[in-house]
Amino acid sequence: MGLTNAQYDAILRDYDAQQTLDRHEQEARKAEVYTAIPVLNELDDRIASGSVEATILALRGDENAVENNRRTIEMIVNQKKQLMKQAGFSEDYLDIHYKCPECKDTGFKDGVMCYCFKQEIINRYYLEPGRKELLERENFSTFDLNCYSNEGLDESTGLTFRQNAEDCLQKAYSYAAHFSTNRRNLLLTGSTGVGKTFLSNCIAKALMIAGNTVMYLPASRLFEIFEHYRFGKDEENARAVRDYDMILDSDLLIIDDLGSEIGNAYSVSQLFTCLEERQLHNKPVLISTNLGMEQIRARYSERISSRLFRNYQNIRLVGDDIRVRKAFFDESPD
Repeated sequence: MGLTNAQYDAILRDYDAQQTLDRHEQEARKAEVYTAIPVLNELDDRIASGSVEATILALRGDENAVENNRRTIEMIVNQKKQLMKQAGFSEDYLDIHYKCPECKDTGFKDGVMCYCFKQEIINRYYLEPGRKELLERENFSTFDLNCYSNEGLDESTGLTFRQNAEDCLQKAYSYAAHFSTNRRNLLLTGSTGVGKTFLSNCIAKALMIAGNTVMYLPASRLFEIFEHYRFGKDEENARAVRDYDMILDSDLLIIDDLGSEIGNAYSVSQLFTCLEERQLHNKPVLISTNLGMEQIRARYSERISSRLFRNYQNIRLVGDDIRVRKAFFDESPD
């Protein structure tokens, strides 16, 4: 994960600020609970005084003092939990509520960078403006099957456009649900406006919630990184090297709208290398494209097309352009 020192420090400062916020929120909850249940202060005093007394007795040779105090503390703690429950507070209400329970908002777990830190890098330095908000609007809970016609027919399968969308939605949902145990590559195909990007956003959002790092790049941006990686000037090349590290490291790389980019022999070769590297390290790739199989074969090398056909699960969306369909119905009279 290549970052400049300034970028790295900026993220660490935000993690420090989050830990401070966590503690302040815990203190606020504690004040709320102790105001509602004043007897908790007395119980805390009993724990404190009992511990001091047990220490003194242990120093004087009482071998049972520490164990007796442990049992007393356990009894008092259970009493506190019961009182909180009766007052309507959850058992963990006084605990610190971390934004990321895995690393406890430190950014690291067992000395290794946490997935939340990696995703923060992606969100901050690689996501297009507004994309984070877009994922709040485009996810499995907002996927609208009513956008697909029950009258239009996919002649190759005999399914209506809506039935096809239902099938694709189920496959995408299954892909996200089983990602941790079955990391597969995915190829979303279909004409312009049938919902490929929306469906990839659904998968991205679900995987991020589940604790996976997801990097989304339009194909044009990906090929631009390839160009700067090889031919860029010093500053461009240094940034491209960091970008390329991110491309290889994320749990899922989404390449959107493959075929829309302006490529050349080098960038196509670099795409193959990227796909191979991720395959080697069990890091799946999701590709969406308007191109059909024959167009992919004609535009890209046989090495790339053969791997897409062989190693990628294909989900093919069919139907009318949803944006045109929505515009038509929005403008139609009641």
